[in-house]
Amino acid sequence: MRNYLKSIICLGVFSIILPFSLPTFSLETNININPIEIAQNRTPNTYVKVQDMNSLVMQIDEGDYRFRGILKRAGSTEFIGNDRQSRVVFNPYSGHIMVFNVATGTEFYNYYIEPVSGVGEDPSTMCDPETEPC
Repeated sequence: MRNYLKSIICLGVFSIILPFSLPTFSLETNININPIEIAQNRTPNTYVKVQDMNSLVMQIDEGDYRFRGILKRAGSTEFIGNDRQSRVVFNPYSGHIMVFNVATGTEFYNYYIEPVSGVGEDPSTMCDPETEPC
């Protein structure tokens, strides 16, 4: 009888403790890991210069990633440029930059910089803030 009571007590204790000590299927949750999300939180060093009314020169540097190229006007508000590894879509009026992997189409960066002034203007009519106030 004594062994029987010990068995009942042990089973009772294990039935209370065991579900909390081992993971069960009812406690599992689905976790979506998106590696691009990490990249979207970084803001690379970005330099933009107006080349003419329909093209911008852009340089993006972040770690091992580098983009240097000319972005051409692709619509009323967007400029697009490519190199061998990435495609850059830039809205200079809002400062929104999206960078995609050319091979996979996966978004690699999605961030904002300060809007670029002088886009759509003839550079010969623009003032140079380094030499004169605008």
